[in-house]
Amino acid sequence: MQNLPSKKIILAQTFIIFVLPIFLLYFHILPMNWRFILLAVSSLLIYGIIKRENWSFEEMGVRHDNFRKSFPFYFGFTLIGFVALFLIANKMHFPDNDTPSFLIKTWVFFLPVSFFQEFAFRSFLIPRLKEIYKKKYIILLVNAILFALMHIIYPNAGIILPLTFVSGILFAWLYYKYPNLIFVSVSHSILNVTAMLLGFFPMS
Repeated sequence: MQNLPSKKIILAQTFIIFVLPIFLLYFHILPMNWRFILLAVSSLLIYGIIKRENWSFEEMGVRHDNFRKSFPFYFGFTLIGFVALFLIANKMHFPDNDTPSFLIKTWVFFLPVSFFQEFAFRSFLIPRLKEIYKKKYIILLVNAILFALMHIIYPNAGIILPLTFVSGILFAWLYYKYPNLIFVSVSHSILNVTAMLLGFFPMS
């Protein structure tokens, strides 16, 4: 990683990429169907920053040297999260999301979005936060807050926000300790698709 900007610039980048799009959608400054455009813009900004600073694959979490050590932790977290989602959904009685069109949208769109979210919030954001904050718990807390904030635009916010905050803390801790973009993305994808199918994220 080269040509690191100042802390003020990193804070500005973080606000523009992770806060401003949600602000625009939540307060209906832009319509909800703009979320895909905003996602594309955020992706381009992240790509431009990484390209300019010459991030290596290892710095982005694309690595295989910690596969054996990190796999049990990611697998265990995914399994526990999978069971927890079923238990919560059973208590909440969400409407079924099993129509063919919903299943197609889930697998075609939200599966790759899960990979992007992990790349953005863990591979990109955690190293940025390390440049601003020195204490681990602050890095994890800020990461989880921004991750949860992204979900405020969905219905069921009273359930979604606490759930995504807790999962954000755990995802951030896992990635901080065992940085592996492949494992964290697969774990997030499995849990995200499960949550979609169980009705946590209703789609019109």
